[in-house]
Amino acid sequence: MDYDLVVKIATVCIGLVGAAKGLYDLSIGRRSKSREEYKFAKEFLEFSNENKNIHPYLRDKGYQAIAGDNAITGEEVEYLLSLTRPERALKDYVMGKKYIEHLPNHGNLQIKFKEKYKSKWSRRWRMYAYLLLYIAFAFAAFSPLLFSSYFHMDLKGALIAFIISLAVFAPYAYIFLMSGAKIYRAQMLVEHQNKHTQRIILPSMV
Repeated sequence: MDYDLVVKIATVCIGLVGAAKGLYDLSIGRRSKSREEYKFAKEFLEFSNENKNIHPYLRDKGYQAIAGDNAITGEEVEYLLSLTRPERALKDYVMGKKYIEHLPNHGNLQIKFKEKYKSKWSRRWRMYAYLLLYIAFAFAAFSPLLFSSYFHMDLKGALIAFIISLAVFAPYAYIFLMSGAKIYRAQMLVEHQNKHTQRIILPSMV
């Protein structure tokens, strides 16, 4: 057994998992400017609550700024903000909107899968396919480092081949990873959407 090759493959596999986690964390906005977002959201929501007759254009633009997406409507954002984890719900909806839709006249829970993606199988096989494609393209990107000795490449040659393969295959690996993540995020939103529990304040009996 070629133990050197086994070590290289194990290292690449660990790298793939780490890269996937890093890209996923980036996709949910952990590096966003939290303070600026909080300040804007606070000011806009306070202004919106105090001015019930706010112009629809301003209303939609404000909600779009909160969501970070110009393709989302104010009505969609209002509903997402009513859920128990509004920040996560907004990000899930923006990321997974290819697969889901907002149906305001369909009861209390209004985010549903689009007809094409309603069955678990239709989503599951896509997620598995995207995962396998991510692994294949990411593995291809690192392949010059794994198999340099088999092609008798020196360090310089291996690095040049690695840079080329990284430029060719890494973008596709990223696309497939994000495609799978979008389905996953849409599924999490649909399955875990819960409305805020309204607090009931009873009048004093004294």
